[in-house]
This record gives sequence, structure tokens and C-alpha cells, in this order.
Amino acid sequence: MKNSIKIWAVVVGVFLLSSCQKEFTITAVPKDASMGTVTGGGVYKQGTSIKLEALPNSGYQFEKWTDGIIKNPRTITVEKNATYTAVFVKEDNGGDDGGGDEPSNTMGISISSTLKVLFSPGNLQWSATNGGSTATTHTVAGNGTSEGTWRFAPNQWDIIGAENMNISSTYTGWIDLFGWCTSGCSKGGANYIFPYVSSVNVSDYGPGYENIAGTNYDWGLYNAIYNPQTDNTDDPGTWRTLTKDEWKYLLETRRTTSGIRYAKANVHGVNGLIIVPDNWVTSIYSLNNTNTSGSYTSNTINDTSWTNMEQAGCVFLPAAGCRYGKTIQYAGTMGSYRSVTHRDNSSSYYLLFDESYFYPMSESGAHYMGYSVRLVKNAE
Repeated sequence: MKNSIKIWAVVVGVFLLSSCQKEFTITAVPKDASMGTVTGGGVYKQGTSIKLEALPNSGYQFEKWTDGIIKNPRTITVEKNATYTAVFVKEDNGGDDGGGDEPSNTMGISISSTLKVLFSPGNLQWSATNGGSTATTHTVAGNGTSEGTWRFAPNQWDIIGAENMNISSTYTGWIDLFGWCTSGCSKGGANYIFPYVSSVNVSDYGPGYENIAGTNYDWGLYNAIYNPQTDNTDDPGTWRTLTKDEWKYLLETRRTTSGIRYAKANVHGVNGLIIVPDNWVTSIYSLNNTNTSGSYTSNTINDTSWTNMEQAGCVFLPAAGCRYGKTIQYAGTMGSYRSVTHRDNSSSYYLLFDESYFYPMSESGAHYMGYSVRLVKNAE
């Protein structure tokens, strides 16, 4: 009898728990119904992940959500009753409105007075065996193939760190610190500059006497790269590396709606540098010590806040450190990002930052040093 009572109590408890699970109403609407529609609204249980999509009518284009997010479609987690309103504007036909030297499109980040780019979803990584599976090859420029697999890190904050010391042609894990010109293309004859080169001899790397912009020494131009954001492999030439002048414009000259270009921060427990989009809305997140050397502790950002910031177009450059030979230095405390601009026969310009300083392309590093690579593509 006692056992029957216990079973009955458990059943009733489960029923009450399930029947009391909260439901919330998500309202998804256009600001002007004559310009477009929005899908995804409805009644959902708490914790449900849903997709909202703004669909412009002919002659109009999506601009943003009224909470400042510019990603479309966007994914939200249902936690309360909420309304999401999409803003549409008349379609941009590419004309010059005379309003200044910044491009008129809302997506992307300016790297010059006439060009905006989208950053890759994470730092560049390479593995000889696709992270531990069987040996792989990938497509390269000219329809050839090369060994290993290139991919973007699954998250913007991901770094390999100390495991980069295992760099070799047969290492089954991933590496993300690369010497100058180590895209895997030919240096001449049978001499290829593969991503696993760890020599400290400058002569073992690419040409130090010229810039490598627009050449196959650029990792993005030469290689097919797996993109976890789209679950597709992007063709060679989809992405490229910034020049010295583009990095400097991005971080020192660029005009933005908020006046903010960057800020140091700790995201998901990882130190690094946040770059905000041109149309950044400060109500999404109030950053401290912006456009200064600052410190990582100025902005400690949790996952929920970062999701909103990322959907609004923020880029995070994690402090992945650097590599000398097979020695890993400053992982988690220093960021070092390559450009395609050489300084002299043995060094090239790179972005350098740590807890107390910030040098956008005023420093140069030896070609044999392993630095992070973050790629871009032109915004549409």
C-alpha cells in the first residue's frame, strides 16, 4: 500500500511540474507593415530556442531590429513575453547620397573610406588530419589540392594555446599560430611553405622583400576553408588578410555612429579585443575604456551579453599569444595578428596588444614568429 502511494505521488508530481511549465508570447512584427513581414512569433515554452526572420517586400531591405541587432534571421531563447520589431528601409541602389565618406550599407566594418568587410567567425586553424580523423586534403587556388584541413575556430573566443607546441606535418590536433606566408603555396620549385613550418630561419619563409596582398601567400586567397557558421567549405579566394593600412584605418581612423572603434575585454573567460561595427548602438552594451590601451578587466562580458553583441556585428580577437619555434608565449595575455604588409627582408607588420598596451601596426615581427590570422571578405 505504501509503495502504491509513493508511485501515485511521483506521477502527480511529474504531472504538476509539466503542467506548470511556463509559456510566453513572442510577438514578431514589422515597424511598417507596408515594407515587409516577420516570421517566428507565437507562444512557446520557457527555454525554447526560436528563429525570427524579417522578410522585406519588393523595393525594400531589412535594416535592423529596434533593439539594435542587425543579424537576420536571428535566434532567441524564450524567457519572457517579448516583442521584436523589424525595421525596413527603401532598397539601396548604390547611389551617392553625399552624406560623407563612409559606405551607406549597414552591415560590415569599414577598413577604408570606401570599403567595408565582414570578419571571419573565428581565428584561422589548420590540422593535418582534420582534428584527429583520417588524413585529409583541401582545394587550393588553381583547382589543385594540398594536405590538411583549414577551418575557422568554432567560436570567436577559441584559442589553441599551449597545444601549438605540437606543430608538425603529422600532428592530429589543430594549430592557430602561423609564420609569414605559410599558406601552403610554393616558394619556388618543390619548396612549399606549409602551415606547420616552425623553423627560426627567416630564409625558410616567404618573400620578405615585398607585400603579399593579392598573392597565394595569403591564407584566404589560396585555401578552401571550412566555415562553421554556414557549415560549408568556402572556396579559395573567398577570404583574405588585411593590409597594414587597413588595420590602421579600422582601429585609428574609422568613423562610427557611437564614436567607438574598439575596447579590450574578457569574453567567455578569454582576454582579447572587441571591434564594434560602424553602426554600433551603445544601448546593446555599454563598453568601458574605449579606443584606449585600457585593460581586459575594463569589460567582463558574459555569454548572454556576448551573444547580443555578436549578433549586432561585434568582432572579438582573442589573446592567443605567439610562437617562437615550438615555444608558446603569452597565450591568454597577448594578441598578435598578421597583416600582409612586409617591413623588410626579415619582418612584417602585425597588430599587437596585451593587458597594458596596444600597437595597431606600429610594430613588426620576424617572419618566423607564429601569429594569429583573422580573415575578412568584402561586405555585400
